[in-house]
Amino acid sequence: MDDTPLSVLFAALFFLILLSAFFSGSETGLMTLNRYRLRHLADKQHPGAMRAQKLLQRQDRLIGLILLGNNFVNVLASILMTLITLRIYNDTGLLFAAGLVLTIV
Repeated sequence: MDDTPLSVLFAALFFLILLSAFFSGSETGLMTLNRYRLRHLADKQHPGAMRAQKLLQRQDRLIGLILLGNNFVNVLASILMTLITLRIYNDTGLLFAAGLVLTIV
């Protein structure tokens, strides 16, 4: 990891933060859907509504998968931020990295 350019590490960190936002948004969006409107749109053969209704048939699996993905991405972001901070500030930036990642994620 020492020979990986910082720009690549920052790009990967940015991508992981976007993935975390995607998982969080998916959780919020799918769990707060209006079920009556969803059923109405699915009855009209709306493709997105039919897909969402199929996903929501097993809510326990859906929420488990979303939370698992979000936790996995957040842990990877923490690891990557720690590597970046260690590379820039050596050992003195470790607390800074932990605080920054916990604030962002």
